[in-house]
Amino acid sequence: MADIDPIYVKLDQAICLSRLQEMALLLSSDRSQRIAAMTSVLQRLSPGCYLLGTGPSTVGIVPLTVDEVVLGRAATPLEEPSETVVDYAIADTLYFGPCEVSRAHAKILRRAVENGAQYSIVDLKSTRGTFVNGKRVTPKNGEVELSHGDTVSLGPSQVSTYMFFVAARDDTQ
Repeated sequence: MADIDPIYVKLDQAICLSRLQEMALLLSSDRSQRIAAMTSVLQRLSPGCYLLGTGPSTVGIVPLTVDEVVLGRAATPLEEPSETVVDYAIADTLYFGPCEVSRAHAKILRRAVENGAQYSIVDLKSTRGTFVNGKRVTPKNGEVELSHGDTVSLGPSQVSTYMFFVAARDDTQ
């Protein structure tokens, strides 16, 4: 490693340390307090459907208020930008290059049905795949319908993940 610029070593250490510190912070907090904080926020959501970010690069609440929401990431300096407009960008460029998420990875579709709306996910020919509850979304199974509590993973590692969440009108799930 003598021929490696020390700034790159320092950068690598900072990335690793920040991930470890994040885990230490999470694991040192009380589960009941974490759940109470989540409950407080989620009970205030307007009725509707959401993706709840559960991975380190997907944290946040994505309201599904339009008929199509594209998930992906920004192009790195070594890539051409995607021709597809991404509605929600995942910060999946650890070490400044992509880990698992494609520039245009998957899309959530909303369709009107008799008693409201039905949501499904489609993989956009991503490099590493899209998974619902651990099962890969493929051209053969096409659109996969989403239900309250389903886990969506952009890539097989379960790092860039979301939970499909239905905020009910009467606060019951």
